[in-house]
Amino acid sequence: MMKKTVTIGILCLICLISVIQSAKALEPSENAAHVKVGVWLVNVEKVDLSSNSYRLDFYLWFKFDPNEISLNDVKSFEFINGAPTKYEVSADGDTGYLEYRVRGDFITAFDFSDYQFEKHSISVKIEHTKLDATKMIFETDSTSDIDPEATIAGWNLRGFKTEVSQHSYSNEAFSRFIFSVDLERPLLSSFIKSVLPIAVITTISLLAFFISPQNFAQRITLGVTTLMSATTFHLSLISGIPPTGYLTFADRMMISIYVIFLYNLGTSVYIMRLVDGKKIDKAISTNRTALRILPVLILILLVTQVIL
Repeated sequence: MMKKTVTIGILCLICLISVIQSAKALEPSENAAHVKVGVWLVNVEKVDLSSNSYRLDFYLWFKFDPNEISLNDVKSFEFINGAPTKYEVSADGDTGYLEYRVRGDFITAFDFSDYQFEKHSISVKIEHTKLDATKMIFETDSTSDIDPEATIAGWNLRGFKTEVSQHSYSNEAFSRFIFSVDLERPLLSSFIKSVLPIAVITTISLLAFFISPQNFAQRITLGVTTLMSATTFHLSLISGIPPTGYLTFADRMMISIYVIFLYNLGTSVYIMRLVDGKKIDKAISTNRTALRILPVLILILLVTQVIL
């Protein structure tokens, strides 16, 4: 029993030593070379939501101490989330300066929960291919920025940020430079393109409540045709994004619209049965009651949208 306890203690001690050594291996060394990285974003050329990609055009430069790291070592970096083309603008190993013009596609996982009123952050991530954080550490250059003339159709450019973090691969950690740009859709444009059309279609369908119950054929025809238009609009609205495993704002909005259409058509069918049964007065009373309930139903759906 004593031997078993000692054996377990030794194994625990070995594991503890291994963990401590691994943690030390991930810590940046005081002797690591420091390389300052800067970026000047020329333009955001395209954002393709369907493929979770975007195309950027920017200048990228490195400032370093030639006594700490060589020019060739600085050149050995890679883009983690893309494979753009780059060409060398300036390189001077004596003064410690290297600059590239970079243009190409990058990828990320967009969040479409608020589509089409969403905000996205697009970024570029850079790491050295060989030197880990014990040998080289990136630093941000405060002169990094977006060109004042940079634009992208359909989006507003907002925040710009540069940062440095560490990314671990098993028992190795690499310094990672990241710059990101925040994009958001113009509110008025998004409303006109996504909410206004379906609001008009739904309003037209609800005009059925102002048609005489005796003209139930026209009521049902109006409801069905506008429902088909709403379905087509829904499919067109979500065609610009990839399939998602969650509901977007557009999906939640359209579910509420479908509930209103179901209420409208259900009421029309019930009124049709009353008219067929020669219960005209009850049909008129049912139509009035349904019309009074309609604002309450819309209010409940709006509250549900806010909660979700």
